[in-house]
Amino acid sequence: MKDQFNEIIKSNDLKNISIDLVEKVLDNEISNEVLKEIPVLKFIVAAKNIYSSYTDRIFIKKAMNVLLELGEINWKQRVELASDLDDEDESGAEKILMAIDHLETTKKCKVFGRLCRLKALGKIKYSEDFLRLTKLIQDAYLDDLILVTDFEKGDGKEIHEGDYYPIISLGILYQEPSEQKPIERNRQYSEDDPEFKGGEIEFNYRLSDTGEMLLEHYYELFPEDKI
Repeated sequence: MKDQFNEIIKSNDLKNISIDLVEKVLDNEISNEVLKEIPVLKFIVAAKNIYSSYTDRIFIKKAMNVLLELGEINWKQRVELASDLDDEDESGAEKILMAIDHLETTKKCKVFGRLCRLKALGKIKYSEDFLRLTKLIQDAYLDDLILVTDFEKGDGKEIHEGDYYPIISLGILYQEPSEQKPIERNRQYSEDDPEFKGGEIEFNYRLSDTGEMLLEHYYELFPEDKI
C-alpha cells in the first residue's frame, strides 16, 4: 500500500477524484475510459488487487478519505508533508498509513486529512505537534472537542469539572495550582453573619499546549462547526 500511497499523494489528478469514484473502483464498476481520463485511479486499482479482503477494502477507503482532503494543495506540498515526517524508524508515508489504521470512523479520517493539509501548508510547523494532534484525533470522541472553544488561549477559567471531563481526560485541559484565599475575621452585623470570611480555593482550568494548538486550528479541522 505504501507504494500506491506515494504515487497517489504526488499526483496532480488527486483533485479530480471523489469518494464515489473510489467506491466504484472498489466495486469493479470503473470503466477503462475513466481510468484513461484520471490515470491516478490505476494506483487504487492496483492496491485493491493486491489487498483484496474486506478489511483491506475498508482501509483503502479510509486512506482515500484522508488523501482527498489534500486534493486542493499542490503536489510538492503533499510530498514535503510525507518527507517532513521521515525518521530513522519509519518513512512519513508509513507514519500516515499507521495513523489511518487507528482511525475508526470516516469523520476521523476526514479530520485527520485536514490536519495533514495544515501540516503540508506549514500551519503546523513541528512534526511532534502534528503527531500529538494525530493521537488526539484517534483517541477522542470528536463531538467532545468543541468544548475547547469555551476557553481562550492563555486564560484560566473556573468550571464545573464534570462538564469538561471528556477533554480533561484527554489531557488538553488541566487544573492549575490554586492558593487558598486568606481567612479574615468578618465584621458581624447580625448574629447570623459568619465570624470569619475567606478560605475559599478557586479551581481554575486552562488549556494545555496541545489544547491551545487544537483551539487555534479547531475551525480548520471542523469547518462544519463554524457559525
